Amino acid sequence: MDYKEKIRELEAQEKEIKFDYFDSELALSIGLELIEEAKHRNNKICIDIAISGRRLFHYSSDGNAMSNDIMIERKKNTAMHTGHSSLWAHYMLKDMGMSIDEKWHLDPSQYAEVGGAFPIRLKNCPTVIGTITCSGFDHQIDHGIIIDVCRKMREEGKLNN
Repeated sequence: MDYKEKIRELEAQEKEIKFDYFDSELALSIGLELIEEAKHRNNKICIDIAISGRRLFHYSSDGNAMSNDIMIERKKNTAMHTGHSSLWAHYMLKDMGMSIDEKWHLDPSQYAEVGGAFPIRLKNCPTVIGTITCSGFDHQIDHGIIIDVCRKMREEGKLNN
C-alpha cells in the first residue's frame, strides 16, 4: 500500500470539506444523516460531533458496546492533536513505522491510531475547531461514512460548504 498516496487523498478531503460556519443545527443535521446512513448499511454506530470542546451531538445505537464511546474520545483526541483526520494519523504513522507514543509521545489509551474522526474546519480559519467522529464500522469505513454523508449533503444543498 502506498501510504503517501493515502495521506495526499485524505489531505484533499480535508481541503474539500470545509464550512462557512458550524453550529448546533448543522451538527444535528449531519448527525441525523449519519444515523440514517448507518441504518442503510445495516450497522450500529456511535457518533459524536463537537466544536471547541463542546459536544453538539452524540448518539449511540441500541446494542452498541461501550467501547465505541471510549474509542470516539480517543479518535477525537488524535484528530485535535494532529489537526488532521485520525485516518490521516493512522497512515502517517504507518508510513513512518512508528506508534503514536513513539511519534508524538501520546498515551495510546487516550489517543487512537485508527480512522473515524474528521476535523471540522471553517473556510476562513486555519485551525481545526472540532470533529465529526464515528465508531462502529471498520475504522476506514468510519472515516468514509463521514465523507460520504458530507458530500451527499453538499450535493443536496444541505451543507454550507
